[in-house]
Amino acid sequence: MKSQGYGMNERPPVHELIPFGVQHALLVAFQALPAPLLIAAGLGFDPAQTTILVACALFVAGISTIVQTLGIGSVGGKLPIAMVCSIVFVSPALVIAPQVGYAGYVGACLVGSIVCGVVFVAFSDKLKIIVPTFVSGAVVFVLGTTLLGVALGYCAGGSGSVGFGDPANYLLAGITLLTVLLFNVFGKGFLHGAAPLIGLAVGFSVAAFLGKVDFAPVAEAAWFAFPEPLHWGIEFPVDACITIAFLAICGIAELLGDTSATTMIAENRMPTKRETRGAIFTQAVTSAFSAVFNNGPTISASADVGLLGITKVCSRYVVAVAGVIMVFAGLCPKVSALCSVIPTPVFGGAVILTFGIVMVSGMQIIMRVKPDTRTMTILAVSLAVGLGFSAQPEALASFPLWVSMFLSGVPGTALTAVALNLILPGRKKVAEGDFQEESSEGM
Repeated sequence: MKSQGYGMNERPPVHELIPFGVQHALLVAFQALPAPLLIAAGLGFDPAQTTILVACALFVAGISTIVQTLGIGSVGGKLPIAMVCSIVFVSPALVIAPQVGYAGYVGACLVGSIVCGVVFVAFSDKLKIIVPTFVSGAVVFVLGTTLLGVALGYCAGGSGSVGFGDPANYLLAGITLLTVLLFNVFGKGFLHGAAPLIGLAVGFSVAAFLGKVDFAPVAEAAWFAFPEPLHWGIEFPVDACITIAFLAICGIAELLGDTSATTMIAENRMPTKRETRGAIFTQAVTSAFSAVFNNGPTISASADVGLLGITKVCSRYVVAVAGVIMVFAGLCPKVSALCSVIPTPVFGGAVILTFGIVMVSGMQIIMRVKPDTRTMTILAVSLAVGLGFSAQPEALASFPLWVSMFLSGVPGTALTAVALNLILPGRKKVAEGDFQEESSEGM
């Protein structure tokens, strides 16, 4: 089923392709930036080290997105899915790096990525038995729910920031969100598709007029700097490698969910086996590439999937353009600095609708399989574990941090759902509707 805007394999004219690509690039950038910035702040990196880590994260996001959307041989799902460094690995980095050094964390990420690839090759034919569609839907739902909480925090000014909850922050977020809604509802053609970008521009302009934008970092940034691989070196501590490998494998469930959400939004169907295999293999390969460039494993940019649902512009070529822009952002610190000075409330207002679409997509995936009593039981328990411990993290304060990492949010939901699906009686050998029949579409 063709989308109302552009289908996955349709290429918009250049005068629309580039602005649409810029819109995706801005959203991808804000999903790519949190992980390196949080790690840098948590480990006490100086500005020069932080710049290196951020530039590498943007560069990795760009290269990974291009590979995922356009494909290189068997690598790439050829789907409109952007890839970024996963924020799930921030907590492990803050625990592992102080104990074994950042080089040990980087080495653990490289090993974890390789293990993830080996697991994929060994069990690719059984992925939909181990991780059926309803599990992927639950993961997408939890992602959307979590992202909505993050978006509201952005609207308030960013958790821990001076003036958090200031009404002026909500005013900026409200102006941005209202602009997005107006163009999304009443806009036609390009204006409808570019609603989030227009909202971001309007909010940014208002913030600049009110003197809430500091352009000094842009003026001070250099024009060109190539990302430096293995800046901190690399080591392979065994315990850290095991922890990261386990979390990397959990990421497959998240990617499966985003892959299903993407094809549902774009063409109202589940992904083909070839699309799924290509997407997962890309995650393993680009995660290893990311480790070489000093960052954690990659994952699909879930909020960008939600943008497809808002704009109905589902062309993989548009997302590929966003990847190219991200590569240049990684090579040009001034571009990265410009993205970083957009006020947090403005960004929060621009992405609320997008994050909501992610959550709704998860619900649609779950309902597509017509859940029976067994499925509902698994969903109820897994969602309770993942969302419950995310809402009450102090409930696990007496346990080692790795327990909290495995039980909260996406990992907790995925692990619980997969375990219950394998243990409880009544599991079908082949879940109906999990894959579309192979076709030339999307290849």
